[in-house]
Amino acid sequence: MKAYWAIVKGEFMIAAMYRASFIFTVLSNLLYIALVYYLWSSIYRGATVIRGMTFEQTFVYLALGSSIFILFKTYSDWIISHRILEGSITVDLFKPLDFQLQMLSHAAGSALSNLVLITAPALIVVGLTVGGRVPIGLGWLCFMPAVIIAFTISFLLDYMVGLTSFYTSSLWGISMTKEIVVTLLSGALIPIQFFPEAVQGILKVLPFQTIYNVPLTMITQPDRPVSEFVAQLSVQVAWLIVLWVASRLFFRRAVRVLTVAGG
Repeated sequence: MKAYWAIVKGEFMIAAMYRASFIFTVLSNLLYIALVYYLWSSIYRGATVIRGMTFEQTFVYLALGSSIFILFKTYSDWIISHRILEGSITVDLFKPLDFQLQMLSHAAGSALSNLVLITAPALIVVGLTVGGRVPIGLGWLCFMPAVIIAFTISFLLDYMVGLTSFYTSSLWGISMTKEIVVTLLSGALIPIQFFPEAVQGILKVLPFQTIYNVPLTMITQPDRPVSEFVAQLSVQVAWLIVLWVASRLFFRRAVRVLTVAGG
């Protein structure tokens, strides 16, 4: 465990060195939050509630969504792909460490850096903007566990996409397809509550909504019955287990390709 924690700390320090990149990302995110505010304030002009959400709830949902997107953006798929294509994965496999946990540790370190330097300032801005106009409830206590599970699910999707480099030398198309699918079906751009009822029913059983919709609704709708939070967390945990097992099986199969290629 100490070895993995050392990887987390090392990745945090490395990521924190790129100050210019962080400043640009912070400013870009704040600009996006401002655009979200003015766009949706015009949509809500003359309306108090749309699809069961007030303007403040919708704004917090989308603003936090952009901040969580940056938090989860660790480029694990590209890092794994690079290690596979350049052959350095052979060094990783000889280490007395689990490869998947190594990559998760790298992602966690990068995410912690994003949290401290990018996401936290954005959360402060959002909090100052809405003040106390978002209800407080049990959902606030469930938010952090939901974000941690969501981060792990997001990593597992990136991890499996990265592993496809065992079979192809071009990751761009697969990675972009994954980004588009996750962004559209997770509720990151538009709250799932705004979709038609039939579509909502489908999206809520897919893994993508567990990344954004679940933690975001815990903040924007925190005063719901306990059973709803339990149900949401249960879906998250179920998909976490499914994707973890699937990623382990995929890695075992993919490594055989490396073994054959290396003779």
